[in-house]
Amino acid sequence: MTQTKRVLLVAAAVVAGSWLLAVVFNLPTWIAALVATVVLIALAVLWKQEKAVPMAAPAPPVPRPAEREPVFTAPPTRTVAGVRLPSASPDYHFSFSAIVQWSPVMTGLRHADLGSVAVDALLSRAKALAAGQQPFEEALNQHRLAALLGEPDLDEKGQVRTWATDVRLKLPDADFKHLQNITALQRRAQTLLLERQLEQDKRAYLRDDVLATPGSAVVWWLANNPGEVAQCVDLLGTLTRLSAAANDISLEALERRWDTDLGTLALVVPELSGNDQHPDEQSQDHGENPSGQG
Repeated sequence: MTQTKRVLLVAAAVVAGSWLLAVVFNLPTWIAALVATVVLIALAVLWKQEKAVPMAAPAPPVPRPAEREPVFTAPPTRTVAGVRLPSASPDYHFSFSAIVQWSPVMTGLRHADLGSVAVDALLSRAKALAAGQQPFEEALNQHRLAALLGEPDLDEKGQVRTWATDVRLKLPDADFKHLQNITALQRRAQTLLLERQLEQDKRAYLRDDVLATPGSAVVWWLANNPGEVAQCVDLLGTLTRLSAAANDISLEALERRWDTDLGTLALVVPELSGNDQHPDEQSQDHGENPSGQG
C-alpha cells in the first residue's frame, strides 16, 4: 500500500470517528466537523513534512583497487662483436658476436664489475664450443652455438648466471673465399683422379685382356662384329701386330712362340712372312725349285 492511500484511510477514519463521538455524546454537529477538520489539517502538515525530508541516496559501491601487474626488470646486457674464436682447423678462425645477458647470484662474494665476469664466462663457453666445429659448416655452427649459449650457466666462481642472444658466428670473407677455392681444387683433383683411374683400367683391359694374344684379339673383334668372319681373317695380320705391340713383343718373337705352340705363324697369317702367296702355291714353288735357284 502506498503512503497516499494510507493518509486517505486515516483521514476517513478521523471523520468517521468525529461523527461517531458527536452521536454518542450528543454533541453539536459543528463540533464534530471542527474536530475532524483540525485533525485532518494536522495530518496534512505532518505528511508534507515527511515528503520534504530528502531520502538519503544509497552510497555508491567502493571501487576495488586495480590489481597491478608484476613489473619485470630486464636483465643487464653487454654486446660483444668481432671476437676471434678458434675452429677445428688451425688455419681458420671464426668471428663471434652476441648480446650477453646475466643475473647475479645473491649469495657469496660479489665482483665489482659483474658485467665483465659475465662476458668472460660466456666467451669461455663459446671458445670451447667453437674449437670443435669445422669451418666449412658455418650455418650449422651458428645454430648450435645459439642453442647452447642460450641456456643460463654459472661462471667458475658462481657469481653470475650468463646466457647469450642474437648469436652470430661466421668466417671472415677472405677465409671463406680461400676455403671455397680449396674445396673447388679438391673436387677437381678428385675428378682428375677418377678420370685417370678410368683410363688406366681401360688400358689394362685392352693390354691384358683384349690384346693379350692374337687369339684374344680375334675373339674380341668377332664379339663386337658378329658374323664378319671373312673380314676377321683379312685382319689377322693387323690384330697380330696390335697384340705384339701392346705386349712389347717383336713379330719374330711372336712368330717363334706360335711356331712352338701352334705351328708356323706364316701358315696362319701369310702377310707376316712378306709373301702373300697361298700356302699351297708356296709348296708347289718349293717342290719345283727346292734349291731356290731359277
